[in-house]
Amino acid sequence: MIILYICYISYYSEMSDSEIPSQSTSASGSSSSSSNNNTNRDPPKINFSKLPAKKELKMKDLLARSIPWDQVEIPVDVLLLTVEDCEFLACVSYLNKGFYKSHHDKPGIVYFGKIGKKGQDTLKIALMKSYMGPMNALTTVKNAVEVLSPKAVIWVGSCRGLNAKKVNLGDVVVSSKLRTYANEKVTDKGNEDWNDAVPVSTHLSRLLLDAGLGWNPPLKNVAELEVKVQNGVILSGPKEVDSRKLHAELTGRFGEAIAIDMEGEGLYKAAHDLKIEWAVIKGVADYADGTNSSTDEWKRFASFMAASVTAKVLDSSPFKNMPNYKGVVSTTPEQALKQQGQGPPRTPDGKVDKDEVRKRRLKALGRDSQTEKRVRTEEEVVPAKSK
Repeated sequence: MIILYICYISYYSEMSDSEIPSQSTSASGSSSSSSNNNTNRDPPKINFSKLPAKKELKMKDLLARSIPWDQVEIPVDVLLLTVEDCEFLACVSYLNKGFYKSHHDKPGIVYFGKIGKKGQDTLKIALMKSYMGPMNALTTVKNAVEVLSPKAVIWVGSCRGLNAKKVNLGDVVVSSKLRTYANEKVTDKGNEDWNDAVPVSTHLSRLLLDAGLGWNPPLKNVAELEVKVQNGVILSGPKEVDSRKLHAELTGRFGEAIAIDMEGEGLYKAAHDLKIEWAVIKGVADYADGTNSSTDEWKRFASFMAASVTAKVLDSSPFKNMPNYKGVVSTTPEQALKQQGQGPPRTPDGKVDKDEVRKRRLKALGRDSQTEKRVRTEEEVVPAKSK
């Protein structure tokens, strides 16, 4: 698959970090400015009847049927990743009926389903949970992409806001650019900034520019809160920031950033290596300034708003024309053949022809049986080095 972190659009790629605008679109589709950060109120009620699940799901409700891995439809179109239970449940709520789960040794448990309206093209979705932090995110993305071969990876969930004048609780931040903050060289003369500043991958950046246009938040009373979709810069790193001192330092160094998370860094680094599309879509559930404004209710609300925006972005045809990840999918030979729409070759008595399966697998890898035999022979005759 194409790695598209290199350029956002040519206009933005030529701008400095401080010049990149934070674009805000309200649910009604109009541009607006922040006026109320909602820190002293409970979030509005969510209208679950507007979701495919038609009700609020709990973890105990996820009794999805489990099927063997060799029956899973691979490749998928999009991989969605989450950390918290509320983030995962928000995404599951947007899967059409009939989703299921399966287990693979490499990525672990994966939920599979579809997003899209009946009678229209739907996208095949894989949904997973990950542990918190950039290193866990990097490992999760690499393990999952190499097995699921998606067209894009989107991290969905909640984050902390950096500027209450720019983003309100509940607003959805869509990454136009991601910046790391924790990488630096420490010398006697001072510290050198070794952080990365990367735009979101090209295809997704074009789709995400319009993420807020025509989007209606799933609220029981839409007039109760104006939820905005913000295209802006997200800071990402290994620290869960909830400190007035560190918040002041980060906003002083990265004034263009409007939100901060812990998984975006690992996502983009893995996507860079895998050459795959990526993006971060997260709702603001808290502020990173030590005010302890976060509550479980706001985290849940922010996660559902982010999942709703993600579903709106995915309910579109452009993904159909994007290529899947082109790496070697980590499956057995029989599974690889099945994923290509073929059954495994069989002997006259109906048994799987293992020799033919191996030949086809080697051919797909650009090798042949003679090469394999020669390599094995060389390995066998080379004596082990003495210690």
